[in-house]
Amino acid sequence: MTAMGQRRVQAESRFDGRQDAQPMPIEQVMRIFVNKPGFLLNRIDQIANVIYGTCAAGGETLAQAEMLLAIAQGERMDQVGLARACGIDTSTAAVIIANLEVTGLITREQDPLDRRRSLPLITAKGRARLPAVRKAFAQLQDELLDGVPPASRAMLIDLLAQIARTGNGMAPPWTMEGSLFEATPSMLFRRALQISHAQFTARVAPLTITLRQFSALLILHLHPGMCQVEFARAYGLDPSTCAVVLKNLKARGLLMTERAADDRRKTLYFVTDQGREDAAVLQRLAEQSEEEMMSSLPNDTVRRLLPHLHTIAKAQSHRLRYPGCLTWDEAG
Repeated sequence: MTAMGQRRVQAESRFDGRQDAQPMPIEQVMRIFVNKPGFLLNRIDQIANVIYGTCAAGGETLAQAEMLLAIAQGERMDQVGLARACGIDTSTAAVIIANLEVTGLITREQDPLDRRRSLPLITAKGRARLPAVRKAFAQLQDELLDGVPPASRAMLIDLLAQIARTGNGMAPPWTMEGSLFEATPSMLFRRALQISHAQFTARVAPLTITLRQFSALLILHLHPGMCQVEFARAYGLDPSTCAVVLKNLKARGLLMTERAADDRRKTLYFVTDQGREDAAVLQRLAEQSEEEMMSSLPNDTVRRLLPHLHTIAKAQSHRLRYPGCLTWDEAG
């Protein structure tokens, strides 16, 4: 999309309170998101999880694979240490560790130096599974960058590492230097996504709204009267996740519903006056958040990163069950 085109779409996306304006075509609405780093990073993180699931035959998730690899590194880390090794919060680490224990891939042993804590240890079953996990994890990294020229891959990893280092204090603690995942594309993409979400959350904190909820308000403001399934297909999330997002917004009075005239079983969503008021404030805060993230990065990191994000998302979105309504012809 040209710079003039981007400015036009951004101007049209304002929450101006008009209720008689014609709905914007959904493809044009999604064009706004195609040029947002946070949206593309979220899409690539979804893709990474799907690719790992395709590569692995053991049934573990990508998050579980990373935790298993961190445990197998042999440093006898506790839950807090493993959370830092994987760049996740301790509550998430607790769930992942519990699931690995249920599958018999790890066990827990009381720390002889501190009897108040336990150390997750890999079992014989886990050790037998490790070669396949390592192979699937390596295959993920290669397939994720499919479409990125080999000569550009090192530069892409370096750009992501710059984002990770610059924003490392915003997201859950990650011991990056010397990490098993320090130069791993899937981890670096997720880290950039975590930082983007953390920056947004910090900026809009008084309004306690998630980035997905704000995106839903924007989409339904520009293209009102969508049902849950239509929204899911446009945005690129499974309908059950979309249902939670939309119902939470309705419960807060930011969305209202109507029954479709042609099908009384179908519920249509619209932004309320309160939703428009809140979203107008949120949009300014979201723009400030994005500007702050970009200004804190070295040189023109984001501008150089965007074409690679476009390339990966365009090449890999077909893997997703809900790829979303994206237009790539004018992106970039």
